[in-house]
This record gives sequence, structure tokens and C-alpha cells, in this order.
Amino acid sequence: MEKNYGSLTKVHLLLMQPSQFPSYLNRDDPRIVVHYHDEFIPERCRPCFNSSTIELCAIKELGLQGNFILSNDDMYVNAPCDDTYFEKDGKPLTYIETREPYGYYNQFRQTLTNGYRLVCSHIGREIPYYKWHHLFQVYNAEFCKEFLDKEWATISKGLGQWRRMGDYNHMMLMMAQNAVGVSVNSDNFPRLGYFEMPTFTSAMYNIANTRKVVCFNDTDGKSIQQVAMYLGARYPEKSTFEV
Repeated sequence: MEKNYGSLTKVHLLLMQPSQFPSYLNRDDPRIVVHYHDEFIPERCRPCFNSSTIELCAIKELGLQGNFILSNDDMYVNAPCDDTYFEKDGKPLTYIETREPYGYYNQFRQTLTNGYRLVCSHIGREIPYYKWHHLFQVYNAEFCKEFLDKEWATISKGLGQWRRMGDYNHMMLMMAQNAVGVSVNSDNFPRLGYFEMPTFTSAMYNIANTRKVVCFNDTDGKSIQQVAMYLGARYPEKSTFEV
């Protein structure tokens, strides 16, 4: 991120406990802000392994301001970008397509459907079903906080330690802010290079090199060797975040 995203000013790390702080990072770097789960997640949901709960509670409780980028550990900025790739005229940029209704046939689709219905109720009309892209999402903190505060009585019923059918996903915030014009849909938003770790091979390196944003999805939770080799070769120098 430091090499390719010149507008980077602050990174918020969401960690379960102090022992999870990466040993290679400088704890005293003022650009790194650490939030532990007990600061923003209800006690009944801890220990928390549910990304939906972690993300929604963080957005609601951490006092973020302005536009921010939501990311997880799968995602990388892999070519030079600045704020113009993520916002326009102060509005977050999104890249979305319409798709068929999400359905209920697995936890993830059910979660999207839950959020979709809540957004339609919140704004009082039907909206398109947006295609999910596993990439950075850009949000406006004030809009998201207002939405979550108003709907928290409903959303909080889906909070839990583990993912489940009653969850609400952060994608509903993208649906809502796009529906009311808080964000702007744009083909200029950095397109995703999506790769599954178990099938990411050296033959795909050149493809990954052409993508401004890449996602290495750890599908099986262990096939990281090729990704580590790729990133190690592409970014051999330490960043100033590191000790």
C-alpha cells in the first residue's frame, strides 16, 4: 500500500488481542491505529470470528471520518493509485453491476438478501440487486454511521461470534449509499484481479501485475506459498511501516 497508494495517511488494524499485532510492524508508527475487539464488539459476540460482525461494529463505533476504504487480509494495491481512483468530487467511487436476486441457498447469499431488504425498507423503495465484487469498498463514514444507528436494533440481532444466516453484510452500506447518491458508480474504479490461492501459479504472475487491485482469496486457509513468492519478488524492500 505504501509503494502504490500515495494518498495513504492512516491504517486502522482490527485485531482480536495484542498477541495478534504483526511482529514486523512498528508499534510506534503514528499512521497505524490499532483497535482490539473489546473496544467495539459487544461482549456477547466475543471471541469473534465473524467478519460481518467485526466490520459493521467497527464502522459504527470507531469514529471514522470522511471517506475510508474497507479491506481485509486478502487485498492488495498492486499498481500506482491515488485518491482519484477511489473518489470523485468527494464522493466514494464504486464499481457495481446488476444481477439476479441473491437468494437464500447459502449463508453468504442470505446475508446479502438480508441487507438488500433492509436497505429497501430504509429508503422506502426497491433498488437493483448489485453484483458482489470481492475488492476494496469505499464508504463515507458519516452516512454509514447514520444508517447503522437508525437500523441497529435490526442489525444487532444478526451479530454473532460466527457467520450465520441472520447476518447483515457491509455490502448493504454500499447498496444504500449508491442508491441515494452518496457514492458514484464508475468504470474507472480499479478493476479487480481475483485469484484463488490454491490455483495461483507462476503462470498467473503477469496477469496479477496488470491489475491495480488484487485479491488473493485464501479459500483453503493454507495455500499461501505461491502468493508469498509473488509478493516477495514484487516487493522486496521493507516499507517504512516495518521495523
